[in-house]
This record gives sequence, structure tokens and C-alpha cells, in this order.
Amino acid sequence: MKLEAKLLLCVSADQATVAAWRRRKLVECRRFDNDEPGWTAFSTYLRGARGLPVHIMVDTVDEDFRFETLPHARGSDRIEMIGRKLKQLYRGTPYYSWSLQERATGKRGDDRYLFVALTNPEVLAPWLRAIESNGLPVAGVYPLSIVSASLVERLRLKQTNLLIVTKNSAGFRQTFLKDGKFRISRLTPLRESGGTADQYYADEVANTRMYLDALTVTHVDDTLTAVVVDQDESLGGLPAAIARGRPNIRCHLLTKAEVAARLGISPRDLEASADALHLHLLGEQTPAFNLAPSGVTHGYRRHQATRLVYAASAAVLLGAVLWSGANAYQGLTLGDEIGRLQRETEKQQSQYREVTAQFPQTPTTVENLHNTVEAAQQIRAGLRTPETLFTVVSHALDAAPKVQLNRIEWHYSDAALELESYSDAAAAAATAPPAPVSGTPRQVGIISAEVKPFNGDYRAAIEIINAFAAQLAANDMVGEVRALQLPLNIRSDSGLSGSTATAAASSGAQFRLALRFRPGV
Repeated sequence: MKLEAKLLLCVSADQATVAAWRRRKLVECRRFDNDEPGWTAFSTYLRGARGLPVHIMVDTVDEDFRFETLPHARGSDRIEMIGRKLKQLYRGTPYYSWSLQERATGKRGDDRYLFVALTNPEVLAPWLRAIESNGLPVAGVYPLSIVSASLVERLRLKQTNLLIVTKNSAGFRQTFLKDGKFRISRLTPLRESGGTADQYYADEVANTRMYLDALTVTHVDDTLTAVVVDQDESLGGLPAAIARGRPNIRCHLLTKAEVAARLGISPRDLEASADALHLHLLGEQTPAFNLAPSGVTHGYRRHQATRLVYAASAAVLLGAVLWSGANAYQGLTLGDEIGRLQRETEKQQSQYREVTAQFPQTPTTVENLHNTVEAAQQIRAGLRTPETLFTVVSHALDAAPKVQLNRIEWHYSDAALELESYSDAAAAAATAPPAPVSGTPRQVGIISAEVKPFNGDYRAAIEIINAFAAQLAANDMVGEVRALQLPLNIRSDSGLSGSTATAAASSGAQFRLALRFRPGV
């Protein structure tokens, strides 16, 4: 907020002084009388302000300072209690404010408040009308005495009983602070007196001291330090006049040069107006006591919201510009990297051509070699051997000691065997399986075996064969087991002839099984 351009206005009973605040400096202090021509000239001056917020400082005797002790409260209870107290104290003015000063050390722990008010709002009325007619926002209304209190921090004054003495366009101002905290302020209008000006002002300081003693704010034996701020070099003799006959008052004079050096204000600005010093202090730091009601400052709140929107938009724009710059830089970097990689690729390709030019001529093209490698890989991936069939049959034979293996056939192709095409009659003459039917490649095994010993009991032989077939089918790799030939033909269309004993003796219990593995085995 210190760097924000703004208008500073000091209003007194007889006049108003205005100055612009830009880059922490006062610009063009101007004075306007408190009459119709002065108000008109002030309104004309504001037309060139271009929406700057206005900070108003009031220097008048129509002010009130009160210390009140209230029960300790917090939050909404405190706000409600203070609101009732303010309305009770200041019924005739909307310009008031408050501040919590300290908390009592007693058992109740009550709070001590400072209440400040401008008791004559008509002092501001014509100047506020001019400001409103030009559409300028009012940031706040502040007592000049509170602005004077900021000198304690700026000048690093640490005295217990401190009286700051200044002379402004409205009169002779005395502001008293106890332990660095504001307590009271008095304004004496400038007027001619029978004695010298220094003696007149010294008497006013003495009156203030007696007033403080009467309020028990100070004790008669306490030492009061008076800091005389001589901004226009008219109070040079005042410290001696104050100290004459008053041993418990110490004076310290700040000359015009010291004020300019210690407060950072140019001598030219001090010469521009008697209110220049306090206008500079108001521009440097906004006081905590803002007497303006919400109806006066609503335009400033809208002004602040607009500035916030503009600031947010500027931040977004700046972020977008930075992002675009980063993207552009990254694009340039990637472009350089792509160019480098392209040059590196061309270099590697050139080296490859130089090396390959020394190779002997190949008997075929690179494409044919590539296809040959792929075909070899496919053959290797699809290669099958009878080892799996032998393993499955061997395990089944271990569980069937009465089965004797006579012959085993193994087939694997990209077509499936039609197992139903095998018959008892064809099996004896066939030396190869019938023509395959197109399907998924599988392994197929044809097992020729017999049951030994065999004594002619076909029922027992059939049970042994079924158990052997079940043992084969129990393997997870086997998809199907089917009987192609059994010792006894149980088909309904077959005929019976001869003796069973003769058949048993001649052929034994021979059988044939077809074993088909699952796809992918």
C-alpha cells in the first residue's frame, strides 16, 4: 500500500490542503479555503485525479478522546458491546472508532478501550460532496492527532511521558503519549496574544501539564519530555520558554533540517504547506483509527476489489507470458537436439555404408535372409517330438502291469485325425492313419497292446483296458482317449462263430487305443 498512488487531504475548520502521493513523495501541495469558491476550485482540482483513492486527515477542535473500562469479552460479544457503547457516546456523528489499549490486572481482568470521534461531521461535508461528485473513492478519515503519534516510532522516542508539539495550519497541536501509547491531544487555534508567541505556546504546554496532573495521568513530580517539531523554523525559542521556571519539563527541539533528514521528507515539501509534515506521515503509513463509516468507504472497497481483479489478471498474464517463453525456449532446445540427432544419424549411416561396402557379396538378398530366419523361428516354435507321448504312455503302463505294449504310433500335423474312421477290420491292415481332416495342430498317438496273462476272461480284460485308458485320460495334456479295437467285439452287427477258447488261444486280449493331446501340447 505504501507504493500506491493516492490523494492526501488535510481538512481543518478554515481550509483544506491536498497533495498527491506518488513514489513515496508528496506532489503539489495546494490549499483551498473553506468557502464556496474554495469548494469549486477543489472540485476542479479533483477532475485530474483519475480515480485515485482519497485519504482524509481531520485537524479540528471538534474531536473527542475517551478511555472506557468495559468487561472482558471476545468475538461477536465484544463487537456488540462496543457498538452499543459507541452509539451511546456519539449519537450525533457517524465518524467514530475504537481501539483496545490494555487489559486490567485485577481479578475481573476488564478491558480498557480508547474511543475517538469527530463530533462535528459538517466539517467534512463540503469536501466529501466534491469528492463524491468526481467519483473518487474515500479510503478513510483519520484524526491528525493519531497521525502525530506515528512520530514516536519514526523518531524512536521511548520516554515514558512524551508530549509532541507541532504547529499546523489549524493551530498549535499537543499530543501526549504514555509509555508509547496515545492518551490525549489538544489543538489551540492560532491567534494574536499580548506577549510573544513563544511565551503563549509555552503557557499552553504548561496548561496541558496541569491538565494531565489533574487527570492523574501524570504526577506533579514526573518528568515530562516535550519534543518540539519546528518544521517551519518558527518555534526556535519555544524550548527555552517552556523550560523557564518549569524544572519537571524537558524540551527537545527538532529543527527543519533534522525533520527532513530523520523523516525522509524534502525541505521543499515542508515549505509548501504547514500541513506537509502530517500529509507525509499519512502517506507513509495509514493509521489504525479509521473514523469513516461504511457508507463513506464503500467506493474504496469496490476500488480495492477492482485492483485485486487487475492484479490477478496481470499475474495470469505474466504467468502465460512466462509459460509461453518457457515453451518457446524448450522448442528451440528441442529443435537444436533434433538437428544434432539428425546429424549423428547421418554420420552413423555414412559409417555403416562404408563398413558394409567392404563385405563380400551375399548369395541372396537381405529380404530373403530375413524371411529365412523368420521361417526357421516358426519351425522351431512348432517343433514337436514323440517324447511327450512316450512319457504319458510310460506312466500309464507303470500303473497297469498286465498291459503289454506291442506297437505305438505318433502323428503331429496342422490337421486333426478322424479317430472314428478306424475300425477293427481296417486296423489290421493299416500301416498309417487315415487322411487327416483340417483343424488345429495336435499330437495323436495310436497304442497297440494286449493283456497278459489272459485266460479267456474277457470281462476282466475289458476292465483292465478301461483302467489303462482312464489312466491315460487323467493326464492334463491329454484331450481325448478312444478305443479303436477291443479283445471282444461287442458291436451289435457282428456275428459269433467258433469256440471262445480257440479265440483266446489264438489272438489273446489284444486292443488298440487312440490318444489325442490338447491343442498347443
